[in-house]
Amino acid sequence: MNINKEIFNLISTDVFKSLISSDLVTIGKLNAAINLLIKARIPFDIEYSPGTRREATAAQLTIYINPTTTINITISFEGGGSIFSGFE
Repeated sequence: MNINKEIFNLISTDVFKSLISSDLVTIGKLNAAINLLIKARIPFDIEYSPGTRREATAAQLTIYINPTTTINITISFEGGGSIFSGFE
């Protein structure tokens, strides 16, 4: 299967739709997304920040499409800004 079609099909699943559209995500939803990526043999990285008094607990999921293209999804586990939020 073409990797682009594979990525499109993966992002179209309810798991990823929920991950992308939710303001707050549960660890279970994140684990489901990781399981789908592993089963599809799609390379990815995940960075986790446990949060501090200033920053919310969050993760950054990076999915590799090709050497120059990635999909980055910021996942918040609680309200507030995270280290992955960028500048405000």
